[in-house]
Amino acid sequence: MKISIIGAGNMGGAIAKGIVTSGFVSAGDVCVTRHDASKLGEYAQMGMQTSTDNGKAAAEADMVLIAVKPWIAADVCKEIAPKIKPGTIVVSVVAGLSTASLTDMLGGNAAVFRAMPNTGASVGASMSFVSTASAGKEQTDKVLSLFDSIGESMLIDEDKMSAATAISGCGIAFALRYIRASVEAGVELGFRADVASKIVAQTVKGAAELMLRNGSNAEVEIDKVTTPGGWTIKGLNAMEHSGFTSAVINGVMAAGK
Repeated sequence: MKISIIGAGNMGGAIAKGIVTSGFVSAGDVCVTRHDASKLGEYAQMGMQTSTDNGKAAAEADMVLIAVKPWIAADVCKEIAPKIKPGTIVVSVVAGLSTASLTDMLGGNAAVFRAMPNTGASVGASMSFVSTASAGKEQTDKVLSLFDSIGESMLIDEDKMSAATAISGCGIAFALRYIRASVEAGVELGFRADVASKIVAQTVKGAAELMLRNGSNAEVEIDKVTTPGGWTIKGLNAMEHSGFTSAVINGVMAAGK
């Protein structure tokens, strides 16, 4: 399967690197495009095809992934619409672009999907959401397989996409903000910043793995390390007195509106 990624910015580039590194597709079967050819060198070094011609890249692909800024999406779709072969799968990771709008822009000449991965894609750890209005099961399975190769994927109704973006897409930054704060506390407690960063990152990774592997929820895992009168409950209560849970909920809700 030949895949063209239109727009090798942060997200498009992360997906390109992720699907090649995972072995989902060979590097030679991936083409990435960008207006500035000087920024395509790292993809060429990995063995991918590179181009500044979006139309040509789309014409040669079985699956086209559009990863451009929202304000240029219409122009890009106008450019590639006449070039896409019938039956081509088109996946948009453009924020806010609905499948209905994308279908109109492409003239109905493709199986259209909307997806929202996160930047964990570049290290095979994305949580990706996929929705479609009219594609068949075989096409849907292909798209889910692509995103499974760079982490985990979930098929959802499109009206849940904004909520999913707030929790997961923005959630990368929210989790990293917690990590940054914990690192700062670690420095105050006497660790060098690089040592504190490693400690906190591995701790957060372990917390996530406990939930995923055990199929449990956060509160169950919290209870396992919260002993009566212990350090953990004192720390948790201090965070709650400072509004930790409310701050997180308010931040996610603000991002999802």
